Amino acid sequence: MQETQKKPKISLIVESFTQLEKAYVDLKKNLSVDRAEFVANKLLQDKVRVDFNLAFESSMRVCRHLSAVYNLKTTSRDCLQKMGEFVGIKDLEAFGKLTNFYIKHRDLKEALPAEELYDFLREALPSFKEYAKAVVEFVKRETNNPLLIDFDLLKEKARYIKESIKRIDFVISQGYEEFSKTPMYYDRVKYFYQVAYDSLFDICKHLAPKFGVKKFGDDCLSKLVEVGVIPQDYYMDVFRMTNLKNKLISTWDVSPEELYKSLLETKDRIEPVMMEISKSLKKLLESIKP
Repeated sequence: MQETQKKPKISLIVESFTQLEKAYVDLKKNLSVDRAEFVANKLLQDKVRVDFNLAFESSMRVCRHLSAVYNLKTTSRDCLQKMGEFVGIKDLEAFGKLTNFYIKHRDLKEALPAEELYDFLREALPSFKEYAKAVVEFVKRETNNPLLIDFDLLKEKARYIKESIKRIDFVISQGYEEFSKTPMYYDRVKYFYQVAYDSLFDICKHLAPKFGVKKFGDDCLSKLVEVGVIPQDYYMDVFRMTNLKNKLISTWDVSPEELYKSLLETKDRIEPVMMEISKSLKKLLESIKP
């Protein structure tokens, strides 16, 4: 039997580097203060240590994953250096210093002179950005995926949506009288609606940055309406979907009657919203073809 060729998990890389970017931004901000001010501020020192650990561990998560994909023999001590060399980074000494510093000081309970922390990270911080940029460009070339879109994730989430809607359709088709007197039906549609909505939200969360939406939270789908990825005509559909989801995960009670009525309004609109996102993605991909 032919062995399936390993390939990079795009979502893992994107998620890890998103965490790295957040930690990097905070580190850069907190290390921009005067040295004396930093040394006098224990709270700031603690925050910087936490963010450094997060940045390093996020970098290592990608390193370990790609080492397995490309059959590189690495250890915790040399992974960043070997991966850096593999993706074409010239100056590798900085990654060895980053690793040694992390291993020596990763235990936050251990004392670390504030001056040493400040001086080292001020010098070493750019290495994180260099590493992430080089790895991302390498993966884009290797996978011929310039936007780093995880098509496997999108297919999986689309399948969850379709399967969940089918199950909701079956329950709703039994009629309100049967629905209202059968607790199992209530629990089933509540669960499958959450699966459908969360899957649509995961699609949104993954693709929003590709469409230029950088800042979003629970309003991800609404943001896609704002930028035209989802047509304006779907605004109320998105509003009702999100509103129902929020009610179901809050402490509010949603009566069988309200849930049944809400599902009649929303269940047949989830897949069309997903398809509109798909259409916009297709146009985006066509726009970047050479």
